[in-house]
Amino acid sequence: MMMNTAYRQKSLGILSVCLLMACFLFSCKKDTPDIPVKKNEKWRTEAKTDSIGNKYYVVSTLDNTLEVRVDNKDGKTIFSEVCPTIEASEIPENSSKLFTYLVAPSKYINANHATLSLRIVLDNIDIQEKHIQLLANIDLDSKKFYTKKYKVEEPLDWTYKVLDNQLVQWYGNGLLVREGTEKDLNRGGGNMGLGQRGTQLVCYERDFSIRYTKDIDASDAYYPSGNLWNIPINNYEYMLFLNDGYVGRMQIVTSVEDKWAGKKVVIWRDNLKETNNIPADYSIKITDYNVQNNVVSASYNIYDEKGQLKEKRTRKWSIGNGMPLGS
Repeated sequence: MMMNTAYRQKSLGILSVCLLMACFLFSCKKDTPDIPVKKNEKWRTEAKTDSIGNKYYVVSTLDNTLEVRVDNKDGKTIFSEVCPTIEASEIPENSSKLFTYLVAPSKYINANHATLSLRIVLDNIDIQEKHIQLLANIDLDSKKFYTKKYKVEEPLDWTYKVLDNQLVQWYGNGLLVREGTEKDLNRGGGNMGLGQRGTQLVCYERDFSIRYTKDIDASDAYYPSGNLWNIPINNYEYMLFLNDGYVGRMQIVTSVEDKWAGKKVVIWRDNLKETNNIPADYSIKITDYNVQNNVVSASYNIYDEKGQLKEKRTRKWSIGNGMPLGS
């Protein structure tokens, strides 16, 4: 009987030790942080963020490829594709020679379609006479990826303009791009007007097939800007909403031929400050806008001379002729 009791006590002792060891090992495993997975990259560019928090950036991989990636707002990579036309010898040694520009998706066109522009400097960063520009169309829904490459080694090489918001997401998931030789695009500082002569406005489909091309040779050429509130309503016309209360149906007019045809930049417009009989020292700010079922709408706030909110209003117009339809 005493032997059985001693045996039981010994067994319980061994079992207790085993349980303590198991608890210790479990505790150690639990407290040890996860080892981060080594990512396939040498360097990455600074991310560009769209309105819903998706981050777009470029990575130089350990496989000597250049990759476009998109992370959602939670940090999860939701898109990753290699740029197929960029050769290993064209990838810079660090991110300081690669610049990106994001044409953010518009909810009025397609919230899942974005365009990322890449500029890769091939010579000295202070000179940048030789460079590559790449347009990358990204479809976050279907995961389709299309690119178009431009290589500039001399002033007469063909390329496109990025500065001054001259890449615009457009009607029917298109992309407006101002193209020309490096010399023509930068003539006169590259500003609108005579500095644009010899260049073209190209509307691309998502796969970079050409929808249409328009010459830019009018002295006062006019076309959309990527930093303004635009809603395209067909291939050549769009609604423009300016923050300070201007609403207008606008038309692309770029060429002498357009002028001869009698095309006008402004088809109709409404200056809300004027048509609301607002005092001169009051101000207006558009807060929301839309186009639906051939009706244009805009919500706006009215502020007094001290910047205090006085009233909130909404106005609607017929898209055809700008006739007010009430609130």
